[in-house]
Amino acid sequence: MSPQGARPDRSPLRFTVTALDTVDSTQSEIQRLAAAGAPEGTAVTARHQRAGRGRRGHEWWDAPGQSLLCSVLLRPACAPAAVPQLSLVGGLAVAEALAESAGVRVRIRWPNDLLADGRKVSGILAEAASAGGEKVQHVVLGIGINLAQTAFPGEIAARATSLRLLTGREPDPAELRDAMLAALGRRYAEWREGGFAALRVAWLGWSVLPGQPVRLPDGGAGRGEDVGVDGILLARAADGRLVRVVSGAAAEEGTVHAAGH
Repeated sequence: MSPQGARPDRSPLRFTVTALDTVDSTQSEIQRLAAAGAPEGTAVTARHQRAGRGRRGHEWWDAPGQSLLCSVLLRPACAPAAVPQLSLVGGLAVAEALAESAGVRVRIRWPNDLLADGRKVSGILAEAASAGGEKVQHVVLGIGINLAQTAFPGEIAARATSLRLLTGREPDPAELRDAMLAALGRRYAEWREGGFAALRVAWLGWSVLPGQPVRLPDGGAGRGEDVGVDGILLARAADGRLVRVVSGAAAEEGTVHAAGH
């Protein structure tokens, strides 16, 4: 069933990209354009963000020109509860693009981190705007990928990596951007048609489940086992209970808030 419960558009979304140099954040740029009526598929990239942000208010760290920083405007006719699924859609698209364009196989750590050799190389952030009704006005999907870094600040050096460190060569930002947006356009169309249920098996094929450490809603520790057709994590508590965890609850190993959204 599609998220919007109506006849879906099966055409892959195409993006119109504006490349900027330095911005406060690509998320803020797209929010401004969305408020001015920009169409779905509007995208902004930047060489550097002065105030990039990640999930749960965390800051995004980047060195100028060394990351692919991109935010895209989506206007899905969906309920607010379905918005977290778009982080999963974005993660799947980026994973496929990294394999295709850079030859790097990553694993997805629910809900929004992409790992290579156990270190974070990319992150996703979905932010929605709503007028308080049953459907969202728009969603801004932010994607950050570490491209050319050879070193990271001390506090994240052990938890972050880049495509250059992984492959020994400089990635082509434009090639990777185009591959990422093409994959996102395809996967977003599938999501509009069939919801996360249509992508669940593909997403699981890239994930670190089962076994991902997670913090449960009650603050206890658990282990992820599966993801439901609604994108909600199913985790096993220490006492054996199977608990549903929405994306607002942090994965224990997912608290890296730099070098990734």
